[in-house]
Amino acid sequence: MSKEDIGNIKTHIDIVAVVSEYVTLKRKGKSYWGLCPFHEEKTPSFQIDPARQMYKCFGCGAGGDVISFIMEIKGLSFYEAIKELAGRTGIPLRQGKTDRDRSSQKKAYYEVNSLAMKFYKEILFSPKGETALKYLKDRGIAEDIIKEFSLGYAPDSWDSLVNALKRKGVSMAIAAKSGLIAENKSGTYYDRFRDRIIFPIINLGGEVIGFGGRIIGSGEPKYLNTPETLIFKKRKVLYNLAHAKNYIHSEGVTIVEGYMDVISLYNAGVKNTVATLGTSLTQDHLRVLKRFTDKIRLVFDGDKAGKAAMTRAIEPFLKTDIIPEVVVLPEGKDPDDIASSSLDLWYGLISKAQSIWDFIFHESFSTRDTSKLEDKRIILKELVPLISRVEDQLIKDLLIERLSIHVGVEPSVIRAQIRSTNGSLDTTYKEAEDINRDLVEETLVRLMLFDTKAIKLIRELDLGHEFKQAHLVPLVKHMLEKGNAILEDPDCSDNVRRIASRYVVQGEISGDKEKALLESTSRFIRRTIEKDINNIQGEILKAEERKEKNRVIDLVKIKREKIMAIKNIHTNVAEVLQKI
Repeated sequence: MSKEDIGNIKTHIDIVAVVSEYVTLKRKGKSYWGLCPFHEEKTPSFQIDPARQMYKCFGCGAGGDVISFIMEIKGLSFYEAIKELAGRTGIPLRQGKTDRDRSSQKKAYYEVNSLAMKFYKEILFSPKGETALKYLKDRGIAEDIIKEFSLGYAPDSWDSLVNALKRKGVSMAIAAKSGLIAENKSGTYYDRFRDRIIFPIINLGGEVIGFGGRIIGSGEPKYLNTPETLIFKKRKVLYNLAHAKNYIHSEGVTIVEGYMDVISLYNAGVKNTVATLGTSLTQDHLRVLKRFTDKIRLVFDGDKAGKAAMTRAIEPFLKTDIIPEVVVLPEGKDPDDIASSSLDLWYGLISKAQSIWDFIFHESFSTRDTSKLEDKRIILKELVPLISRVEDQLIKDLLIERLSIHVGVEPSVIRAQIRSTNGSLDTTYKEAEDINRDLVEETLVRLMLFDTKAIKLIRELDLGHEFKQAHLVPLVKHMLEKGNAILEDPDCSDNVRRIASRYVVQGEISGDKEKALLESTSRFIRRTIEKDINNIQGEILKAEERKEKNRVIDLVKIKREKIMAIKNIHTNVAEVLQKI
């Protein structure tokens, strides 16, 4: 696939026609408007500009081109979205040898997994699967749900699947690489799944990428998953997301522990649940879920182990602006039990879900007396390191304020603890700086997306590493290495493409572009130097306290040099810009 192919596809497809399949649009002037499909709203804030072939929501900030829209609305990767749009236009996609080999290998895995799924399904509804089918029905799972989830049964045999695949002419090497079978020391292939109910794992594009198996009788492990393959990465996959995605947009997502929890809830009419595959929730999982919702609920057991798991579960959220809710189950109950016995109890638990931070604070304070100095110290020791790792500044500020009220100390005391924990700058300075930094960084990114001169300037001044907003860092890195034709670049990651789309849809900076570039870059550099000065001033104060006279003299000299450098920023940037 080339940039020309992508451009050709976009030329031959109308974004209005594509979006109209999902959104009721009304023309107003030169634009089309409708209710945003990516968040709930009553007044239309979702706009399509036919001339630019771009969409933008003024409510949630979503935006991009027709490819971005298909990626977001269907939860597809860039390549999957391009394939779908290519199919609509009838334009063939060209591929290089590496792409063809990789695509061919993936296709082979998808095909063998599809054959295996059909085999397991047939066995489940045959005499060999009678015990497994009875097990599912005894758990209250309706036959139509069993079929909807394509559940199957792997017989208690070492070579049933091996022989079935051989009859279909499937390469044993491919079947082994896909994780369906394994090879022993003598070179004989055998079935990986035996005497297990089989749960096919299906990706957002509808392909079977792996399997989970639950043992019927006694034996370990109770659950067995396909090993990691080219198409199956547990840290990125959530069971049932392919089914649940249509409900998650409006209802949010509830994350449970296992296959049977998901299926039992779905069977009872609760269709917005997914499960991890034997791993903790990861950043990759959150990136996938953010395509559909910011409302995430985590379900945990009410025992001591479950509560400990809740505290660990906060980790992947520390780098995001998402605050998940937690649902605490009654002791001895799991979602599977509740779904089959008392759905009212389930909805009651969901309605009582609390913020994970509320839970963490409660757990820390509930067994301690804040009138006692030692208990205050323990609480701060527990919570400050956690809060210090929160990257969203607004969430961090709110948590600092809450902790200061609950413990009965000034926020400055907590900020001092955070500084000592991670060596950060003075927070008061940082708060004021954050607003300016964000605006300057976003302005520079927009300039870079529309003007290669901006990219050259940032590269020439070696400023790429100075961008601090986490979501902008990969975008800036991509532009410095590969340029700004991001929406047409087949090698660009989906994450970078989504970020770029939100800025591209805003259009170019109005007015004098070169002046905007000069001023923004100067402010950007000034910010970095002022941060250095702030750090140096802190070091000077420490040196004065320790009566290190020579150290103070050296630091004061460096500080003066930094102040002089600020005076020359504008001139220096202008000189570099003129040479580009």
